[in-house]
Amino acid sequence: MKNLKSLLALVLALLMLGSCAAVAEEAPGSYTLGGRIDDFTVTTWDGQTVSLYELLAEKDMVLINIWATWCGPCRNEFPFMQEAYTQYAEDVAIIALTCEPTDTDDVLAEFVESMGMTFYVAQDTVGMADKLQVSAIPTTIVVDRFGSICFWEAGSLPDVGSFTRLFDAFVGDDYTESTVLTAIPPMKPNVAPAAEADLASALDVAAAANAADEYTWPMAIVEKDGRTVVTSTNAAYGSTAAAVNTTVTTKAGDAIVITFKTSTEAGCDLLEIAVNGEPVKIFGGEHDWMTYAIPVEADGDYTVTLSYVKDMMTDGGEDAIWVDSVTVASGDAAAAALAANPAYPVAEANTLTVTNQGAREIIISDEAGILMNAFGPATCYIINDDVATFDATITADVDPEGAFFYSYFDGVTTPLSAAVTGNGYSVTTGVDAMETTGYTYCYMAMYLDPTGSNMVMVIFLKDEANANAFVTNNGLGTWTYADGALPAADALPGDAVKVQTEATYIIRYADQDGQPVAGVMVQVCNAETCQVYTTDENGVVTFTSAPYAWEIHALRFPEGYEGDTNTVILAPVEGGEMSFTATRK
Repeated sequence: MKNLKSLLALVLALLMLGSCAAVAEEAPGSYTLGGRIDDFTVTTWDGQTVSLYELLAEKDMVLINIWATWCGPCRNEFPFMQEAYTQYAEDVAIIALTCEPTDTDDVLAEFVESMGMTFYVAQDTVGMADKLQVSAIPTTIVVDRFGSICFWEAGSLPDVGSFTRLFDAFVGDDYTESTVLTAIPPMKPNVAPAAEADLASALDVAAAANAADEYTWPMAIVEKDGRTVVTSTNAAYGSTAAAVNTTVTTKAGDAIVITFKTSTEAGCDLLEIAVNGEPVKIFGGEHDWMTYAIPVEADGDYTVTLSYVKDMMTDGGEDAIWVDSVTVASGDAAAAALAANPAYPVAEANTLTVTNQGAREIIISDEAGILMNAFGPATCYIINDDVATFDATITADVDPEGAFFYSYFDGVTTPLSAAVTGNGYSVTTGVDAMETTGYTYCYMAMYLDPTGSNMVMVIFLKDEANANAFVTNNGLGTWTYADGALPAADALPGDAVKVQTEATYIIRYADQDGQPVAGVMVQVCNAETCQVYTTDENGVVTFTSAPYAWEIHALRFPEGYEGDTNTVILAPVEGGEMSFTATRK
């Protein structure tokens, strides 16, 4: 990840690496996500005439895929698309439109046969790629039965389930109005629910019920550590939840006592406890059998919902929760259960502070707002050490089980519940420096909830030289110490190593006499998408991006020239010039 360490990339990095949430992008182009699409007609490689709205008169939805035969990520997703289509062909139509002009009917016929494709495949003779302003392929959009663009995504989908879950959102008689999706729906349960009477017996409650939501997974009954317990069934399926509802009858002054065990990804995959629909407490990470008690203020029946809610990122431990019982305690037993609840330090404010001896806060001018846009209101320090130590405090409304530290130095996530020390919380991490890692700065974030939407941030630099390099390389202006003192060095050291936040790649084609060759089509791909460039009159393609080992190879040579269209070359991560030969016939 360090080769992507630029301020412009940090907004995405913070969301995807340091939190348990992801953000969907809005669809670009003259067509918009949620807008209506015009009808169009194309002729498939085998001579069939296909019109979008004629298909919508028969099908619940149409998936339009923009692709090309030379695109590796496109080829990778077609087997998944085909398998899903085979299951849903009665309700779903697919039109795969190649945007490559040389993908003639003969080329498509061979490709379709080799891939076993049975859906509609045609050339993009109506210019859908242009109308959608497609900048990378494959691009997939879904048009629902009402003609609305309801899903739009660039990049290959990774499995059959992604397609089937997408189809499920739009097929069926209960789809009565357009629904816009910004992400693939979560996986529906593939396990049968346990009998509710058995769930109640296992949990020692009068009544238990499975969730009515079709996307919520049921709980199962298993033996665990010599106990008959209820357990989650959604292990390894990201962005899912398993839940059971229980009912208990209580009196004022009682306590609802839940006995449970967890083995999950701390801070992200969580046991969530709710009473009458209101969240009460969360737990994650490794907890051996323990209890949590909830005070009761009034007589009545209460619905206690126990859920295992997983994020879309990684898994941890056994990836499960187990619940032994939901009981009611009264009198001294209630008081004892409440006293046994885990206690965490709280304070009047959420703070994150560097505690290294000699560390000093600095103020960066940042008149252009670059730092603010990337990090938000972060505090900056010079550490003067190889290791950074942080103390933190949180307010009473922050749950340490769902709050966590994230260090960009090594990507380590530490739940606050595992970092209690004295009256607060503490965490330690390494320090980036240009003379060791090649990077001038690092950051520590304290996320106050599992969504990552609320956090406290500290940027830290090893010394003044790294601070100088950081502000200079990123156009941040100037810096001073927070106490008003000026830095000892006021210029970037001559031997400092600048951070590479972007790289320029030059692809050059010349003939056997060294003369430039214009019109060579060159494919540039990563694991998910491909783009195509054409050499100019100087035989050159130039593009700039974050440093990456792009896969590069020639697609087509202009008339009168020939060359290698099979070999794939990996671009140097740091950028540079790559020269190739187009042989003049």
